[in-house]
Amino acid sequence: MPTSQKIHITERQFKTIILFSVIGDSILVLPSFLGASAQQDAWIAMLAALAGGMLVGWLYASLGSRQQGRSLIGAAIALGGKWFGGLLGLVYVFFFYVLVLSQISSLSLFITTQLMLETPSEAIVLGFLVVLTAALRYGEESFTRMSELLFPIFMSMFLFLVLCLLPQIDIHKLTPVMSFGFLPVMKGAYQAFGFGFLESLALLMLIPYVDNDRKVVRRAIFNGFFTGGVVLFLVMLLCVIVIGPDMMEEKLYPTFVLAQRIEIGGFLERTEALLAFLWIVSVFFKSLLCSFAMTKGLGEIFRLQNDQILAMPIALLLLAGSQISVPNVARYIELFNEAPQYDVAGFLLLPLAQFLLLGIPAVKRRLQNKPQNNQAGGQTNGTG
Repeated sequence: MPTSQKIHITERQFKTIILFSVIGDSILVLPSFLGASAQQDAWIAMLAALAGGMLVGWLYASLGSRQQGRSLIGAAIALGGKWFGGLLGLVYVFFFYVLVLSQISSLSLFITTQLMLETPSEAIVLGFLVVLTAALRYGEESFTRMSELLFPIFMSMFLFLVLCLLPQIDIHKLTPVMSFGFLPVMKGAYQAFGFGFLESLALLMLIPYVDNDRKVVRRAIFNGFFTGGVVLFLVMLLCVIVIGPDMMEEKLYPTFVLAQRIEIGGFLERTEALLAFLWIVSVFFKSLLCSFAMTKGLGEIFRLQNDQILAMPIALLLLAGSQISVPNVARYIELFNEAPQYDVAGFLLLPLAQFLLLGIPAVKRRLQNKPQNNQAGGQTNGTG
C-alpha cells in the first residue's frame, strides 16, 4: 500500500530530468533533418536553436513562478475553472500523449532497423512500456532519483565518444559557411528549436514537488536547457566535421553512423552500442516525464485520489497508438517534418497564452486567495 508523505525533488534532480527531456530522441534523429535543411551549417542552426531555447526556458521558468505552486494543468484549472480549465488541461494531455507516441515510435524504428532486425516492433514497445509503467507506479520521487543516478554515467559515456572521435575530425567540412543562404539555417534552427526545447513543457508538471523557491526553479530550468543544448550542439558539430553533410542527409541516424566510425588501435571498435544506450536512456526519461504529466494531469482534472491507477490504461493506449500512428519509416519521416508546427501550437502558444492570463492582477489575486490542494503533500508515492 502506498504511504502518504511529502514528495520532494531537489534542484539537481529537476535539472537532470530537464536535461534528459531536452536531449530525448534529438541526439539520434535530429542531425539527419538538420543536415537535409542546413547542410554543413547545421551547427550554426543548432546554435540559433539554443539561443531560442534559452528564451523558452525563461518563459517556462516565468510561467512556473506564476503557477503559485501548482502544476501546469492545476494552474489552468485554477485559471479557467472546472469546465474551461479542465478542457484546456485535456488539450495539454493530448499533446503529451502524441509526444510520447513519437518517442516510442522513434525507439521502435531504431531498434528494428539497426539493432534487432528480426524482432517485432510490438515486443520492443511492450518491453519499453512495462518499464515505463513500473516507473510511473513508483512515483516521481523515485524516477527523478534514478535520473540523477544515471546522469554521471550518461555524461561519461558521451564524453568518451567525443574524445574517441577527435582523430577523425576534418575542419574543412565546415566550409563554405552559409553557402546556401540564411533561410536553410533558419529552417534547421526552427526544427531543432521545437524538438530540443519546446517539447520539454512537461517539466512544469513537476513544479509542486520542487523546492519552493523561484530562484531554484529558474536556475534548474536554465541549466538543464543550456547543458542539453550544448550536448546537442556538440553532436551536430561532430556529425558535420566527421561524416560530413552528405552522409547526414542520406542516413536516418547519422549519430549512429558517427559512433560506428570510432576505431582506435585496431581493438577499440563497435562503440555504437554506447550511443544506443545513451539514446535509450534519454528517450526513456523524456517519455516518462510526459507520461507522468498525463497521469498527473488527468488526476487533477477528474479529481482522482490516486492517479497512479492510470499508468496501466495509458500504457495500453500508447501500445496501440504506436502501432497505428507510425506503421513504417516513411510515415515517421512525414510526421517528423510536420512536428515543428505541432510543437509551436501546443508547447509555445498555449503556455504563452496561459502565462499572459496568469499575469492579470485580478487573476493573480484570485489564485493567491484560492486554497490549493497541497499537491506536493497530498499525493501518494509508492508502488501502489
